[in-house]
Amino acid sequence: MKLPNEASRISPRKQPKQKRSIKRFETILESAQSLIITHGVAQMKMTDIATHAGVPVGSVYQFFPEKAAILKVILDVRLSALTQGIKVRLTDVRSEADARARIVDLIDDGAWIHLHDPLCRELWIATSIDPELGHLQYQTHESIGALAFDVLGPFASDQQSACKRDRFILASLLTGSVLRCLAEGNDRAGALLDEWKKLVCDILLSPGKAAAADR
Repeated sequence: MKLPNEASRISPRKQPKQKRSIKRFETILESAQSLIITHGVAQMKMTDIATHAGVPVGSVYQFFPEKAAILKVILDVRLSALTQGIKVRLTDVRSEADARARIVDLIDDGAWIHLHDPLCRELWIATSIDPELGHLQYQTHESIGALAFDVLGPFASDQQSACKRDRFILASLLTGSVLRCLAEGNDRAGALLDEWKKLVCDILLSPGKAAAADR
């Protein structure tokens, strides 16, 4: 897989510095998000973004070489906010039971977003089609899994440290797959989600760790 880098086609051409440029940059992003929600990511074109934003199409290309570069910025913002939100939700975990409750809450939060946020669903489509955008999503799942391990590691099942970390990363990746199944309207998605919440807690956590961690 080709990995994103500074010269990547999905990287913005430049970052705005002056107030007027920043405003135009933000307007383009807001217009892109609006069009994605209304018409879907596949139908969005650079010319449509320019028209919606009320700017010349050249101004759009001044910042972004192609549509995928706009999607990358939107993804970066969304995924960064997601990671920060998870970090906050995992603050001050005191027991194995508390850890289980936090994991279930996070999965439920993700389910709500996938069901009710059309931008989320469309961005997932974009990451499924474009390998470079997909790699950004993978990196985020890896970061979330590592973050969860750092916080919940004291309550994790008895495995070598590297294995435990890998389990948390896999849990993050597979949770994303389960949530997308839910968003796609699968008839059994609700039952699968409930089963997954139980399974992921049992895979990651060990009840015997609670008392030890409190001592």
